[in-house]
Amino acid sequence: MKIRLENIVKRFRDNTAVDHFSAVIESGELVTLLGPSGCGKSTMLNMLSGILYPTEGKIYFDDDDVTFVSSEKRGIGLVFQNYALYPHMTVLENICFPLEIKKVPKAERIERAKKMAELVHVDTMLNRKPGQLSGGQQQRVAIARALVKEPRLLLLDEPLSNLDARLRIEMREEIRRIQLETGVTTIFVTHDQEEAMSISDHIILMKLGVLQQYDKPQNLYDQPANCFVADFLGNPPINKVEATVKDGKVLLADGSDSGIRVEGHEGKKVWLSFRAESVLYRPESALKAKAIMTSVMGKEKITAFDLAGKEVRGYFDSSLDFERGQEVGIGFKKTGVFVFDYESGERYL
Repeated sequence: MKIRLENIVKRFRDNTAVDHFSAVIESGELVTLLGPSGCGKSTMLNMLSGILYPTEGKIYFDDDDVTFVSSEKRGIGLVFQNYALYPHMTVLENICFPLEIKKVPKAERIERAKKMAELVHVDTMLNRKPGQLSGGQQQRVAIARALVKEPRLLLLDEPLSNLDARLRIEMREEIRRIQLETGVTTIFVTHDQEEAMSISDHIILMKLGVLQQYDKPQNLYDQPANCFVADFLGNPPINKVEATVKDGKVLLADGSDSGIRVEGHEGKKVWLSFRAESVLYRPESALKAKAIMTSVMGKEKITAFDLAGKEVRGYFDSSLDFERGQEVGIGFKKTGVFVFDYESGERYL
């Protein structure tokens, strides 16, 4: 099912939680709503589910206007952060419950629930109660319960936040597998960039209720629309150094020439932002940085430098050995290097 969001606004008294949000989510895709706490992603999810109605704008499921249609009539499956399983019911009874509410005959609902339990790999636990399950197993049951209704849209609200690190990796892979097998259009809410990057067809990145960029995961990383997008994605975080544009050159705060060129914007104060993997060792370069500390990471080393009074990081081959305080010539690759307006964050390069 295709989702179309047209100029959605949601206000709570004087607070605008979602501000003129428009996007099209194609049928069968897994799209992640990503952003820091308070950016409006859960509010957006609640409007898609029918828990909240927008102040302005329209929501379409295919060609159906569902803007003010109640939750139970939208054909959605919703998985909450806390799973919300019924503790007194078995796994089978929990999965069956939405079908019982719909008055589906008992034999049919048990058959459908067992098929769904098999899909999410809890078919050997049907007689257990939620208290006898691990967090990951409870999450699987919650997903099965949401999917057993055969929803047109599956909504996942920070479903992995209660799990430990290893289980989170396992479950995000499982969510992707289940989504691909069912083909159901899925919207996944998280503040974790790694989760979003690893399982999404597309990511919607939000800040203060405003859509910043809607793109494929790798495009957000490689071609950020603005400074916020570049800052939000990447581990280690992108390096940022204050600079000024003069005669087309991007000059650092100490007057040194970064070697980066940008057309226009003469005299503008900017951020020179660059990924750690975009830093090159160039002994002959006039651009010098002072080594602070090196950490070995297998075949690579990540070295922290002082560059024009700002600490930055770069990846280097493990054969390179920089001493603390050593002056090192550096340069940049053509990719992973950006110039943003200092105030607005608009991208210049």
